Amino acid sequence: MKRIVLVRHGEAEHTQEGLTGGWTESHLTTLGEQQAHVTGGRLAKMLGDVEYTLYSSDLARASETARIVCGQLGIKPVFDGDLREFNNGQAANMTWEQAQAIQNPPTQPLVDYVPYPGAENWRQMNERVSGCMARVEGECPDTAVIITHTLSGVAVVNWWLQLDADAWGRISCDFDPGSITLLTINQFGQRTISRLNDTRHLAAADCESKTEALPGVKA
Repeated sequence: MKRIVLVRHGEAEHTQEGLTGGWTESHLTTLGEQQAHVTGGRLAKMLGDVEYTLYSSDLARASETARIVCGQLGIKPVFDGDLREFNNGQAANMTWEQAQAIQNPPTQPLVDYVPYPGAENWRQMNERVSGCMARVEGECPDTAVIITHTLSGVAVVNWWLQLDADAWGRISCDFDPGSITLLTINQFGQRTISRLNDTRHLAAADCESKTEALPGVKA
């Protein structure tokens, strides 16, 4: 696989309603739908005649983004539950205040911390997403477009850079709604982050999100 075009879903209702992210089933806001349309148009120009397949998380906010984007691209998405956001267990669909009441005390190493009852830890999510990306690599000789979330997006970047799960305790990435991240192989054969959290296409259309809550554990 030569490159990955990584897209975060558009703005979702849970961020406006004070709910946790993770496996909360949250639909796109009106702005999120606009971001998906604009992002789809940008991808159409970026991809041109490149051979690619588009994969998406099956959570509502990602799948809705994928369908809008694919409408711009004239293709059908492939939905994969292994691209879902971090599984936050019993905290799904709760407000931040409710989730904080059931949050487990932090433990080290961070990668093995289970923040809520029934949740996965970061190592488990990393293994889940990495397994998906290994399958994608076998299916896409050229380019994969991946529509996912923030923490699962970090897992995609870590997989691309061939970092082990323990990297979760040291480094991370930020992804804004509708952003595009481009992962490529450069002329030296190195795996490269060519573009990270790019929202210029949204800024040009005046549809960047103004506020955004973290999708995982609230600090």
